[in-house]
Amino acid sequence: MDIREEIARYALDDRYTLTEVAERFGLSRPTVRLWRDRYRETGRSGLVDRSHAPHSCPHRMAEDIEQLIVADAELYGWGAKKILRRLQDAHPEVELPGRSAVEALLRRHGLVKPARRHRRPAASPFQRRYTATEPGELMTIDHKGQFRMGSGRYCYPLTIVDHVSRYVLACAALSSTRLSEAWPVIIRVFREHGLPTAMQSDNGPPFGSPGGGLSTMSVRLMTLSVLPVFGRPSHPQDNGRHERMHRDLKAETTRPPASNLRSQQEIFEEFVTRYNVERPHEGIGMERPANVFTSSVARPYPSRPPSPDYPGHFEPRSVSTSGEIKLRGCHIFVSHALAGQTVALELTDEDLYTVHFYDFVIGKLDTDSNTFI
Repeated sequence: MDIREEIARYALDDRYTLTEVAERFGLSRPTVRLWRDRYRETGRSGLVDRSHAPHSCPHRMAEDIEQLIVADAELYGWGAKKILRRLQDAHPEVELPGRSAVEALLRRHGLVKPARRHRRPAASPFQRRYTATEPGELMTIDHKGQFRMGSGRYCYPLTIVDHVSRYVLACAALSSTRLSEAWPVIIRVFREHGLPTAMQSDNGPPFGSPGGGLSTMSVRLMTLSVLPVFGRPSHPQDNGRHERMHRDLKAETTRPPASNLRSQQEIFEEFVTRYNVERPHEGIGMERPANVFTSSVARPYPSRPPSPDYPGHFEPRSVSTSGEIKLRGCHIFVSHALAGQTVALELTDEDLYTVHFYDFVIGKLDTDSNTFI
């Protein structure tokens, strides 16, 4: 009180401005003005703290109206909206409270069932871009559009590129887009250059699945601790550097095409040497990719297939040949691509498990609806 009175006296003194008084006492101008005006109106008694409670409580309802509302809720089991409408029709002379006040009353009496949570299906954890800063960190992979060779057979070029250095790691002349042909090429690159942190592709076969779910290839990558990254459907610009290389590949190796796969592969290898070793690239400061790229020696390809190592509080579950796991007596479909693998469940909510596969979170299990999301 003494301090407030001193503040008010200084503020009433014409020799000082509000700003000077506020700075002197370390207060704001509105606070100084408040104590000045109160002191000027009622003296020292005006400096006493006043209650901040509202003068009225507009949402508080009379006891008889509360009883009407509770009785209707117990009788019909309705919510606030229907109860208010019925009471308006039955008792037009009564002034009823608002809907939010009625809902609060019903909650206090335990007459409202908790709303069921509607969980949105989880987006695929791989439908996103990956920003790489070092050579060997991110590889991009794609099938260049097929073309007919002199023999009449089609060639399906498979290309793998280091994203940062633009170094072409592989350009293979394949007879199809089947994973059985593409995977040996991927393993050969991994053995020679080490494992990347991530590999980016589009959603087409054999890399991904049209619905954005797990594919056989993405599962194999995860067992090697390589993050699968998928561009957005119908957005080739998400892998623009790779697409730009494909234009050069098409112009320099398919016009005209070779007569067979062996001859076409020789043409591809000449292109790769020229692209990596001889040609400067604007995107890397006019350097040549071979001078920028470095293998990922810190992540060599393993000599034996690694096994998942889950923490002790995770619950391991084997995925059946039909792509299902068993939990609490129920069979829940996860993915055909995981058949024969072991996933692990981590309880993160009352009826929600986080699903882990090796080092990655691949989705959620909602035990309320027995669905994988």
